[in-house]
Amino acid sequence: MINNSPNDIPAKESSLASGSGVPSLILLISGILLLICFSLVTYISPEFAKSIPLIDSPVLLLVGILIFSGVIFLFTILKMPRADLGRNQLLWVIAIGIILRLLMLFTAPILEDDYFRYLWDGAVTANGINPYTYSPQEVLHGTDIPAVLSELAGESGEIIHSINHPEIRTIYPPVAQAFFALSYWLDSWSLGTWKIILIIMDLATLSLLFNALGMLKLPSSLLIIYWWNPLLLKEIFNSGHLDVLVFPFVLSALIMASQNRHIRSTLTLIIGMGIKLWPAFLLPVILRPIISRPKQLLSALVLAAVCIGILFLPIYYSGLDGSSGLIAYGQSWQNNDSAFRILIYISDMSLDFLGYESFHKYTAARFIVIALIALWILYVTFGKTFRDRDLFTKSLYIVAFAFLVSPTQFPWYYTWLIPLLAIKPRSSLLLLTALLPLYYLRYYFEPRGEIEVFTNVIVWIEFVPVWALLLWEWRKNRVVLSKN
Repeated sequence: MINNSPNDIPAKESSLASGSGVPSLILLISGILLLICFSLVTYISPEFAKSIPLIDSPVLLLVGILIFSGVIFLFTILKMPRADLGRNQLLWVIAIGIILRLLMLFTAPILEDDYFRYLWDGAVTANGINPYTYSPQEVLHGTDIPAVLSELAGESGEIIHSINHPEIRTIYPPVAQAFFALSYWLDSWSLGTWKIILIIMDLATLSLLFNALGMLKLPSSLLIIYWWNPLLLKEIFNSGHLDVLVFPFVLSALIMASQNRHIRSTLTLIIGMGIKLWPAFLLPVILRPIISRPKQLLSALVLAAVCIGILFLPIYYSGLDGSSGLIAYGQSWQNNDSAFRILIYISDMSLDFLGYESFHKYTAARFIVIALIALWILYVTFGKTFRDRDLFTKSLYIVAFAFLVSPTQFPWYYTWLIPLLAIKPRSSLLLLTALLPLYYLRYYFEPRGEIEVFTNVIVWIEFVPVWALLLWEWRKNRVVLSKN
């Protein structure tokens, strides 16, 4: 078993093996409370329908429920001993997680609309059209549009009219498009079918976490971090975000790398990149153990380059101008950010000092983020020690840093950390489960003309406690290391 560091949630002596005692009572009460919370989410979800003005929707109640469920979750994680769950406890944990997911399966996405793009892209891809060629706006109002796209627009009803940023061509990579097309092929325009695909990939993630915890000789109680996480439940199974599709590929890649199957690991990670781009940050970690084996390293790098080139050829072929989702996202997306705002301020001050125009501050801040992430990856990857267990720990540190300095710190982006936190828990990062629901207060203040309350106050309430706890963990760890 991996020894706990000062940064980890504290371990306790366990009575879990017998499935009795205080831990079982905690699991029972926490599971019931989470069921109540998400039953309430199910109950209020119709009040967020598009036909209801946002100002009349119960946003404060939603945020309160999500924060309360996050507190329950954190209390459960804190109080549960680090040991294997008893048979009855494991069945209870899995059963509660399944019921919570089924509850969300039958709810309409609350305050989220990305799924409209998924359903439209799936229809386009399934009908043999490059989804990166035409934006939804071009399909609706353009000329010289293929007849099949015009027919699909008519069939989709309100779906194509509900896509956010319709002037931008899709950002989602080709493997994600394959999943969208599968959903369309199984049942066209069906959000329920899409969510079932997400649940299947979620179950694959759970299975791989079992595998990883067993391989690393870690207790099965850590599964609760993933399986009962309230933010994951909301963002994936209510909102329908695609991020869970990446998890099985990332976990499989790390497991295979720890078993010295680095070529397969590289290929698997690149498939994950075909869903979301962030697994690219982990490629150095995957390849680090073979840096002293030049032939194997070269083979992996050539494989990576070829596969990435082939994978992203449809995006390149369609053109990388301002209407490309990839370009637009990289150049201008910014929301719910904290550290990035500080970097903008620093860039503004620096540009003013150097005599440059201040409007370059956003571009400068993005270049600083890229540089910081690159330097952090190098630092984490080429640390003094590197063991099999380090693959998961270092991967968590890289993904967490990228999230924390990103211009876009959406709650569903945080879900990238959750499978890795189930292997390497950190109190500071787990705290985000209870704080990130504050993001949805944007939809309370914005319709009231008070968006500055969100941007100038709420965002800092979300992230300052996390940065403070990270700093405390770092200082405490240094003190322990100095004593040793």
